[in-house]
Amino acid sequence: MLSNRVIEIGERLKKLKADLTSQPLPQRAVSVQPKRKEFRYHDPQSLRGFKNLLFVAKTLVEGQYAGKHKSPFRGSAPEFVDYRAYNPGDELRTIDWKAFARTDRHYIKLFEKETDMNCYLLLDTSASMNFGSKFSQNFSTRLDVSKIEYASYLTAALAYLMVKQGDKVGLTRFSNRIESHVPASGTYSHLYSILDSLEKGPAGRTTSVAEALRKSFGLFKRRGLLIVISDFLDDPEEIFKALNLFLHRRFEIILFQVLHDLELELPSVANANFIDVENGDRITCIPGDIQEGYDERLGEFLRTLAKLSRSRGIDYHLLNTQTPYQRVLQKYLLKRSAASR
Repeated sequence: MLSNRVIEIGERLKKLKADLTSQPLPQRAVSVQPKRKEFRYHDPQSLRGFKNLLFVAKTLVEGQYAGKHKSPFRGSAPEFVDYRAYNPGDELRTIDWKAFARTDRHYIKLFEKETDMNCYLLLDTSASMNFGSKFSQNFSTRLDVSKIEYASYLTAALAYLMVKQGDKVGLTRFSNRIESHVPASGTYSHLYSILDSLEKGPAGRTTSVAEALRKSFGLFKRRGLLIVISDFLDDPEEIFKALNLFLHRRFEIILFQVLHDLELELPSVANANFIDVENGDRITCIPGDIQEGYDERLGEFLRTLAKLSRSRGIDYHLLNTQTPYQRVLQKYLLKRSAASR
């Protein structure tokens, strides 16, 4: 009788196990990456070469971001903030298998702690940044990209890298005022907000980098990494006075100056109309007649920016729109990573 009872219980347990495995697991809301839309300035395929690169903070060696970037997690604190899709190369131990059981997809849990790096991207969207958008027909051998397009691709790539490595990133678009502001955060849904903001394009206003820096200063509650992307066609002395505000709060500052190829070297044509894209003023002349004076003034301007940056420990880089932004960024990250070792 006892043996029959044991057999009966065993059969019931088998049936119960079969019933449980045949039914879908109870569903629970999971915060995963929202359905992806196409963004003009975000090209994941072109960024595949960046999967093993990190944007390392120079202050890492000073202990401000101690331990950061040595783990696929955002931090060691147990505060869960989001999921992200598993990418080849991520450690298997970081996969959330419960989320996999619910969704049949591999996700990694992301955590947050106070020592995460905050990156603040400032993008110049003034009218001068639209330069270069109308030259493709006359200069077919050149890359068909304006300064604002080039700068937007670079901004999108930087934002993507920051979120991918578990840091927080925000975007402030400016002209002679603050055009839009996306506060710093580190989720993929937040990244999509930044990418969406980039779709707005140039504001069509005059440039005042210094004024925009002063107005944005109060928006950033925690010190971190400030990256300004602009043509910097403004008074250098005023720009660096404004940057001093951030330096006093121990921000690390990187300046990416984006200039069009036709600004760095005047076109070889018999006659040309030169139009100020911000106020509409124009002159007609032969580029060759002004080439020497133009080169001298431009060279002096660029040397001033480099000198003022160097004297303050600011990282300054001049970018030509004819150089693919992926190549520029990859080279910069490799150099930066080597310097931090």
